[in-house]
Amino acid sequence: MEMETNAKEMHGKAARSGLRTPRAVIFDFDGVVADTEGLHFECFAGALAEEGIAITREDHDRLFLGINDRAGFAKAFEEAGRKLSPEACASLIERKSRSYRRRMGEIRLFPGVARLLEGLAARVPLAIGSGGRAVEIDAVLRSNGVCRHFIAIVSADDVFRSKPQPDCFLRAMEALRERSPALGGRIEPAECLVVEDAPPGIEAARAAGMPCLAVAHTFPPESLAGADRVVGRLGDLIAEDLLAPFPD
Repeated sequence: MEMETNAKEMHGKAARSGLRTPRAVIFDFDGVVADTEGLHFECFAGALAEEGIAITREDHDRLFLGINDRAGFAKAFEEAGRKLSPEACASLIERKSRSYRRRMGEIRLFPGVARLLEGLAARVPLAIGSGGRAVEIDAVLRSNGVCRHFIAIVSADDVFRSKPQPDCFLRAMEALRERSPALGGRIEPAECLVVEDAPPGIEAARAAGMPCLAVAHTFPPESLAGADRVVGRLGDLIAEDLLAPFPD
């Protein structure tokens, strides 16, 4: 009830000022909530190495970061001048996922993020919109005690098209609309704030018609200029920072 009341009050004030206050927040996961990008690279590169394809961390961050594994493996084979069948791609995804799951105990949330999520969840409904796999996201959230803050988790298992397409964010908005009593079954893309760390995710948010806050956990701020706002570290923020009005 408190979350619903606060959300309605903020929405009303913003409407009168010609701005739009976020009524929900959709987080990317890898590189935003949890410090996972290094582990993803190692597991992704390891699966490719078994196929005779070598990539560096620079290659990974330049070409593959921000897209899902399906699109990433397809692009890696394309860059190597090789074809990848759907069956072989599925096998690579599973091998990479097994390697990642064996090492998930190494993963931690970025400092301050658990506190931020707790404060935000008391104000507005939250969702995940990620190119990662649901089993991996859920396990990390649960092990760090923050899964309860998210009403919906939309992953690469739920949509076929990877970022920079907007599918995961639009699906997350639909899930919030259906599951959150605070929204009363109504929310528009412009009322969903996306939190991202990579250019493909920022592009996906813009394609979805959603404002975007970018965090420079993975890329330098100048690479994130397509976002509406850019901050250095997510954990340095408080709930009010994310719920400040955006131009409509």
